[in-house]
Amino acid sequence: MVVAYVPDTELSVDEINLAQLDFWLRDDVDGALAKLRRERPIAWHEHPDCGKGFWSVTRYADIAAISVDTATFSNRWSIRVNHDPEMGLTRPGSSSIIEMDPPQHTKYRKLVSRGFTPRRIGLIEDHIRARARALVDSVAPKGSCEFVTEIAARLPLEVICDLVGVPSQDHDYIFKLSSESFGEYDPEVGVTPEQGSAAAQELKAYGCALAEERRRNPKDDLITLLVEAEVDGHRLTQEEIGGFFSLLLAAGSETTRSAISHGLVAFSRFPEQKRLFLEDCSAWAPYAAEEILRWATPILHMRRTVTREVDFGGVRMREGDKVAMWYISANRDESVFPDPYRFDITRDPNRHGAFGTGGPHFCLGHNLARREIAVLFEELFRLLPDIEAVGEPVKLRSNQFHGIKRLHAVFTPVR
Repeated sequence: MVVAYVPDTELSVDEINLAQLDFWLRDDVDGALAKLRRERPIAWHEHPDCGKGFWSVTRYADIAAISVDTATFSNRWSIRVNHDPEMGLTRPGSSSIIEMDPPQHTKYRKLVSRGFTPRRIGLIEDHIRARARALVDSVAPKGSCEFVTEIAARLPLEVICDLVGVPSQDHDYIFKLSSESFGEYDPEVGVTPEQGSAAAQELKAYGCALAEERRRNPKDDLITLLVEAEVDGHRLTQEEIGGFFSLLLAAGSETTRSAISHGLVAFSRFPEQKRLFLEDCSAWAPYAAEEILRWATPILHMRRTVTREVDFGGVRMREGDKVAMWYISANRDESVFPDPYRFDITRDPNRHGAFGTGGPHFCLGHNLARREIAVLFEELFRLLPDIEAVGEPVKLRSNQFHGIKRLHAVFTPVR
């Protein structure tokens, strides 16, 4: 009989503080989250890293309930617990769809949703595969690579830039701005919160400039779609287009980059799963993508703001309270996922919350992310079947993004 692994932590439930950024660099995060789910599934956490305190919600069912109740739990103020208006660091982007509630959110979401349908993604799968194959071919003769920057970051960045309409010569510039805007609390990235906010603004400005060019020279890309779109009979403002552009670039590249990086770590730690994958790459790739997404959970949390006093899960939440939905904990919830600490590409059903747990803010780009992950690992393992991660991955210091900054990989060279 195989006994399921159960993580542990030396921390008491009172010592666990999900607001503290350094907590997320610990080795016992899984154990701490498991303890919260058992003993204090809705906990109050506060720390100078995050301004005002907030409610941490760690069980799958509670997170799913909050996700669908947009009247009580709003996106309007911010999606990050680190941001408070009085701190003066609220990221520009109130015009972004991700910080809207229905019905406004519904109207704006429809504008770009047709760019991410299964049919649309199916039409560009050959393009995704060609991009993935070229990246793998580029490292194959070397016998080793820095997996994050040479593979994991490049594929989603190139694909989303192509979809949006960013010229290839600007891809590296977009990568730099995106990395800075997401790494503002990691000292190694070398940007302050103010600089991270400035990078986000610069990303928006680039999108606005690209939109102006498309007004003169429309093309078959998402930025042209936004330029020509109307909401309630009105064209989008430059601010709105810039917000859309930033969200599409960031959400379309950073999160999938993290999933791919964590995926290689998982296959390296569970070699029997890679052997199974190699038996039939095409057949197993879609299932592997789902398990990689559950395992990686690229977005650790999303925030909601309470709009009215409410009793929820045994605690009294007041108007204006911040609430963090910890997807990384939901994806390890033992009541939903048997043996959740085992990476298992045969897991079925796999109702992971990597894209959210339902509701109007379910990730718009989920079809694209799934195909990118599946195709990348198909191409990677076909050419480099013995590739594996060596050493410990270098984690991003963040309580929102489950990022890996560096990951060394080795394999038999192919020339």
